[in-house]
Amino acid sequence: MFKRLLQRFRQDRGLHKATVRIDFFPENQVTPHILWLSSTSPEADTVPLVLLVYARILYELAELNEGRVARELIRFLDQVCARVLDGDGPPQRPRLPLGHLKLAAESDQPVLKSYRAEFYEFAAGGFRLDFDGSIGKEGFYLPGAFLVLLQSCLDSLADDPLRRLTRGLGRLHLYYRYRRDFWEGGALTAGPIFALSTEEIHPEDATPEV
Repeated sequence: MFKRLLQRFRQDRGLHKATVRIDFFPENQVTPHILWLSSTSPEADTVPLVLLVYARILYELAELNEGRVARELIRFLDQVCARVLDGDGPPQRPRLPLGHLKLAAESDQPVLKSYRAEFYEFAAGGFRLDFDGSIGKEGFYLPGAFLVLLQSCLDSLADDPLRRLTRGLGRLHLYYRYRRDFWEGGALTAGPIFALSTEEIHPEDATPEV
């Protein structure tokens, strides 16, 4: 019986598809990396991966009493999403304002701060994200980490997955407006699941503000 339980636990961990690292270096340099381990379609898998990372970053901000920063990030990304999807042609690819941060491909400097996420997919459907990072000035580094990850997607994703990612971010914001619970643990997976679905939220059910 113990062996069956152990095997079920191992199966329930899911398929390890990718590792995300966002490293901060001296001189405000930052590098986002996605290491794909077992994905047959990395660009398609980038959409749920980034949505899960975003949900986790908002949750971490709320846990650290940085809810105001989380709301500012949501409002800013609403504007970014509208700009990316503006018009009937290919998606726009704006340069995001990163403040003092400088997006770099590589750096030979020592890492000052790092965030790491492990991305899993379950055989029966659904995803899981394990998240870890060093502590300190999260109100600055957590939003900055997501913005540089999103900028790398704006720079490199093909048009179709970029559209799906942008629409997914908008749907995730709609979910938070409806449920008002980006700070709750259940939203870490329920929000991205909604964002990836075609489920509708009727206007009368939505609250006016996050």
